[in-house]
Amino acid sequence: MPLFIFFTSVLTYMLYPARESSPQDRPSGVDIAMCVLSFIILCEFVYFYDERGARAGILEWNDVVFGFIIACLVWEMCRRVLGLILPIIAVVFLFYDWAGPIFPGEFSHKGSEFGYVMGFLYSQSGIYGVITRVYAQVVFIFLIFGALLQATRVGDVFVDLAFALVGRYKGGAAKAAVVSSGMVGSIVGSGAANIVITGTFTIPLMKKAGFKPTFAAATEAVASIGGHLMPPIMASTAFILAAMTETPYWRVALISLVPALLYYLSVFMSVHYYASRHNLHGLEKEELPDFWKILREDGILLMPVVILIWLLIIQFSPFFAGFWSIVSAIVFSTIRQRCWYLLVIEAVVFVASAVYGGNMLYLYTALACLVAWRHDEARRIMTEISGAFVQGSVNSLVIGATAGVMGLVLTGVTHPDLAQKMTLIILSYSYGFIFLAVVLVALASYILGMGMTITASYILIIILAGPALQELGLSMLTSHMIVLWLSQDAALTPPFALGAFIAAGIAKCDPMETGWKSLKLAKPLYVIPLLFAYTPLLMDGPWEQVILVWVGAALAFICSSAVLEGYLIRVLTWGDRAMLSAAALALFWNGIWFKTAGLALMVANILMQRTRPAEFGEPEVEPVAIPVQADVQQEG
Repeated sequence: MPLFIFFTSVLTYMLYPARESSPQDRPSGVDIAMCVLSFIILCEFVYFYDERGARAGILEWNDVVFGFIIACLVWEMCRRVLGLILPIIAVVFLFYDWAGPIFPGEFSHKGSEFGYVMGFLYSQSGIYGVITRVYAQVVFIFLIFGALLQATRVGDVFVDLAFALVGRYKGGAAKAAVVSSGMVGSIVGSGAANIVITGTFTIPLMKKAGFKPTFAAATEAVASIGGHLMPPIMASTAFILAAMTETPYWRVALISLVPALLYYLSVFMSVHYYASRHNLHGLEKEELPDFWKILREDGILLMPVVILIWLLIIQFSPFFAGFWSIVSAIVFSTIRQRCWYLLVIEAVVFVASAVYGGNMLYLYTALACLVAWRHDEARRIMTEISGAFVQGSVNSLVIGATAGVMGLVLTGVTHPDLAQKMTLIILSYSYGFIFLAVVLVALASYILGMGMTITASYILIIILAGPALQELGLSMLTSHMIVLWLSQDAALTPPFALGAFIAAGIAKCDPMETGWKSLKLAKPLYVIPLLFAYTPLLMDGPWEQVILVWVGAALAFICSSAVLEGYLIRVLTWGDRAMLSAAALALFWNGIWFKTAGLALMVANILMQRTRPAEFGEPEVEPVAIPVQADVQQEG
C-alpha cells in the first residue's frame, strides 16, 4: 500500500503540473521535492512498520509529523488530478473531527487532538486503509488489463461483432452502439474511456443513419456508463463494494448480471422504439461485417476475457484472475500476430518460472526482453505491450489519486461517529419509509457526483447513508448495491454530466440537451435501486420469486421505454401512454397479482394498437438513406 501511494504520487507530480504557470514539459523543483518527500515517507513507513505495530496505538513524534506530510501530499495529488472539490470536502471532514465542540446541536462532539488525527491518518486505518488496499491489490491490475485489451484491438472486435449481430435491424447503428458499449464497458471498467473507444465510430454512424446528434450522443453515453455495472469487471467501485461488505467478488458479479442486463434491455428498447417511430432502418447486409469471419480471424483476442470470466466463476481471487488474464492477453496477442519467435521466448519464461520458482521471474523476464529485442517483429509487439502498461498506469491516476484523500474523509467520519448522526437524520427525514430514504440517497449522490468521481461519491455516501438503509431493514449488500447504482447518475445528469459532455463533444451537439436525453434513457439507474429494496432482484429470495421479478422487470422496462419514446406497435396516444404506464408500475410491483394485472394491461394495449387503423399510427418521417460503411469509417 505505501508503494502504491508512492508510485501514484510520483507519476502525478511528474505528469500533472501544479498550476498553468508551472513548466508543462518537465517537472518543476517543487514537483521533485514532493517526489523526494514521498520516497522518504515510503522508507520511514516500511522501516518502522513493526515498531509502530508493537506500540499498539501509542503515538510518537514521527507518527504526527509524517502523518501531516503524507496528508498534504495526497491532498495536493488529488487536487492536481481531480480539482479542488474532493480535497476541500476532505479538509472539511478533518476540521470537523478536530474542532467538534464549535459545531451546533447534534453535530457537536468533544473533538480529537491534532496529533491523534495525524497519527490515525498515518496508519492502516487511515490513508493506508481498505480503499488503498483494494486499489493497490485489485483495481490497478484490472486497469492494466483494460489498457492491454485496448492495445490489442479487442474493443474493435466487440464493435464489429455488435454490428454483425444487430446492425441490420431497425436503428441498427444505435443498437450496435448499445451492444458494443456494453461488451467493451464490461472489460474496460471506465465509462469515459468506453465512450471514446466506441463513440468515435458509433456516433458518426448513428448521425448518418438519421438519428439526431443529441440522441446519438446520449445513447452512447448511457450505454458506456452502464459498463460500470456490467460484469465481469464493473469498474473499481465493485471491488470496493466486495471489500467493504466482505463478499466474494464472484458473487458481486453474479448478482449484478441480471440488473445490468435489464439496464441494457431498457436502453436497447428505447433505441428500437425511437427508430421505429422515425422510420430509421438498419444497414444493408453487404455493408455489415461477417460474424463468423470476425470470430475466425480475431476471435482468439477474446480468449483473455473468457479466461477472466472462467477464473472468477470457479472462485479464484480477482487478483489471481486479473494476473493470468494479463498474461493470456500478451500470449494470445502474440499468437494472433504470428510472431512465433516471441511466443517461444514467452514459453521459455513460463517453463523456467514453473520449474525453478517464481522468485526469479523478474530476472527471466528481463533476460527474455533482451533476447527478444533483437527481432524486429518481436520488438514491435513488445513496444505495443509496454505502451499499454504505460497507458494503464496513467489511467490509474484518476482513481489512485482519490485513495489517500478518501483516507482523510474516512478519518473525519469515523472519529466523531458522523455516520451515526447522519443515520439518525436520514431516518427522521424519511419517516421510516425505505422509498424516501432511497430518494434522499439519490439526491445526495447527484449533488456529490457533480464534483467527485463515481468511486469517491459511492464511498462517501455508503459511509454516511449506508447504516440508515440497514436500520430500515435492508441487508448490508443490498444497501451497498443501491448506493452503487445511484452513484452513477451524476455522470449523465445535467449540469455536470461528464459522460454526456464527452459524447456531445464527439457528436458536436448541445451537451446540456444530451444530458437531459441521457437522463431519460438511463431511467433504470433510479428504478432498479428501488427493486433492490423491495424485491428479491439480487437473488435473495426463493427462485420462483426471483425469476418472477426478473421477467416482470423486463416487461416493465419495455413498457416504460415505449411510453417515453411514444411508440410500441404504433405511435402512442395519451391514453396508450397512461395504460402502459400503469402496466409498467404494476409489473415493477412485487407480487403475482400485480404482475398479472400489469401483463393484462400490456397485452390489452397491444391488441388495441393492432386494431387501430394504420393511418393513425404510421412512423413520423420518411426513411433516410444509409451511407456506405467505407464513408462512415472514414469520418469516424
